[in-house]
Amino acid sequence: MPGKEWTIRLNLKNKEMILIFLRAPEKGRIKTRLARKIGEEKALDLYKGFVQKTLSAVETSGRDHCICFFPANRQALVEDWLGPGHTYLPQAGDDLGQRMGNALSRVFDAGACKAVLVGTDVPDIRARHLVAALDLLDQKDVVIGPSLDGGYWLIGFHRDGFSRELFCQMAWGTKGVFSATIDKANTLGMSTGILPTLRDIDTIEDLIEFCQNPGGDSQGIEKEEYPVSETGE
Repeated sequence: MPGKEWTIRLNLKNKEMILIFLRAPEKGRIKTRLARKIGEEKALDLYKGFVQKTLSAVETSGRDHCICFFPANRQALVEDWLGPGHTYLPQAGDDLGQRMGNALSRVFDAGACKAVLVGTDVPDIRARHLVAALDLLDQKDVVIGPSLDGGYWLIGFHRDGFSRELFCQMAWGTKGVFSATIDKANTLGMSTGILPTLRDIDTIEDLIEFCQNPGGDSQGIEKEEYPVSETGE
């Protein structure tokens, strides 16, 4: 609940952590731009499918993970959905940047040496992307996975190179987030590793393009999983 002090108790195998940023599955509050075209129920179902694909990639990677949920008072709903076999942490902060910075700080304080944070709207994500990101942090301060819309689908840090500055004064949800983050990292003298560019699904156009031209790592993902017409009906 808001205002409660939370402590993460981690049983870290190798001091590496994957943070999964997600929203509670509430119809009408998930994928709102997409929902306007395909309906709230279908948008919610798609979102749940994307989350399951992300969880599958994370679990296949063999790394420890933590589910960072929003809103902070929806833990029971999220646990009912995903089950008890996860560490849960409420997102805390006034905007997305604060919430990401706070979550990363929590896991570093809990003993992680490397941590990556991923969203849940990139169905092309695979375990090898996550492993590559964590491996890059042996050499780099920060690693970023750019998305086709100009944002990013992953950001991660080595504890010794972590800086909240990369989340400050950022125009979240705009096309310049990735480039602005890289510029800020360069200004701060941080070494940066870049992952492959992947598509995140926010709009009907994103969904249609994904269904028609899934990424190179999308074997096993069939268009029929995401049935939409050109008009989104």
